[in-house]
Parts: sequence; C-alpha cells; structure tokens
Amino acid sequence: MVRRSLSVIGAGVIGSAIIRSLISSGNDWKIIATAKSEESLNKIKKLGVEATRDNISAVKNSDIILLSIKPSQLIPLSDEINQFVKGKLIISVVAASPIKWLSKKFLGAKIVRAMPNINSETSSSFTVLSTNDNIDEDSKKLVEEIFSTIGYYEWIDEKYMNALTALSGSAPAFLAEIIDSLALGGIAAGLPRDLAYRAVLYTMKGTAKTLLEKGWSPHYLRDLVITPAGTTIRGIMVLQGNGLKRTIMEAVLEAQKKADEIENYLFNM
Repeated sequence: MVRRSLSVIGAGVIGSAIIRSLISSGNDWKIIATAKSEESLNKIKKLGVEATRDNISAVKNSDIILLSIKPSQLIPLSDEINQFVKGKLIISVVAASPIKWLSKKFLGAKIVRAMPNINSETSSSFTVLSTNDNIDEDSKKLVEEIFSTIGYYEWIDEKYMNALTALSGSAPAFLAEIIDSLALGGIAAGLPRDLAYRAVLYTMKGTAKTLLEKGWSPHYLRDLVITPAGTTIRGIMVLQGNGLKRTIMEAVLEAQKKADEIENYLFNM
C-alpha cells in the first residue's frame, strides 16, 4: 500500500483528534501538523508526528491538506499556500467556508468541506461532508477513511452545511448545558454531585442509543415514559411552560445565523 501523506494546518482540538485517530487506525500515514505556539508544537510532537510552524513546507510535502483553523485565518493562509496545492486534496473543517470560495482560492485542488464535532475526541463524532463535481471516487474514499476514524460521517448537499454547523457542530455544547442543568436539579433534590452527573450522563447516552437502535421518534419515547398523574408529566409541564423547545430551537437558529454572517462577511464572492 502506498503511504499517504497528510498535513494538518492548525492542529487544535479537532485536528489533533483526527491525528490520534489516524495513528490508532493502524494504517500507514505520514502526518505533518502545523501550529504557531511552542506549547501547541510540543503537544503535536507528543502525538508522534512531525510538527512545524512552516505551513508551506507542510503543504509541499503532503498529498492531502486538512485546514483546521479559525475562519478569520483562512484568507491569509490561502494567500500563503495557494501556489502549492494544485492536484492535491484539500479538506476544510473551517466553519462557514464555502466550496465555491475554496475552489477559487485553491485553483487546481480537489475540495471537500467537512464539519466534525468535539466528540471526535472519543471517535464518536457526527461529521457531515460536502464536495463538488471536481473530485474523483478515490479521493472521496480517502476522505471517508479519514473521517470514519473519528465516528460516523455522512455526505450532504452543501446548502445544509451552515445549519449542521449550528446543529451537530454546536449541539455538544447545547447538550452539555442541558446535562449540567439536569444534574444540578438532581443535586437540588439531594443527590451527591458525582452520582447526579453519572446518572444524567448514562441516561443521556442510553436514550440516544435507544432512539437510534429502535428508530423511535423522541415524542414516542417520551409518551412511553409518561403515565397519568405521574412524576414525568409534572416535569414535562414545567419544561413546556417555560418554553424549553422554543429556547433550544432559537439557539440552533442563532448559531446558524452566525455561521451565515461569517460566510457573508469573510467569504462573500
């Protein structure tokens, strides 16, 4: 098997998680990762891969380039490396970076846009992928090989990408807030802190597993738990009375609105 070469430009949380997962997969990858600070470079070196501040060198020595930086850093980076990307596969996990813009900035490169989430830390990410007609099947298979190491992936139409940035990208933070609130409720009810968090976490995990494996809708599961004049319906009354569903829906829409604003401000063509 030919050894694949990957450069990770900006090996932060997501980039480092992908590196660890690729190494753990057992496949033969040559990986170069870039970062700016000495602290970040040292963290990369501990992963067992080459670390450098030199983005150009990393790109020149790689067939696949993973862009894992902040949206505001993408424009200067594109000016820095665009001479060296022709024929290479570029995967952008940069929020709100449209394929049309990436294709114009990285002429001659094969472009894929991806949105993983923080659960890549435990190889349980939900990652969405988009591309255009300029990519071949072998390149798509390489992309799938990379993202299968960090969890579940799905190809989607790019028009859904900002909405899924808000949903699957931001949802772990939203869910963490809900988990924290439930656990604090348990503590208020007299539970020890560690027991309260453990109960919520395993219940959240089990609920997701049940919905996925049974194919049930959330309201069907809810109705199975509810009994007349029972404890659950009393709690549901409070949640509905305080606008829980509307609040969460608005949070998703606000996050999508921000992704749209970033795209229009930085990458409007």
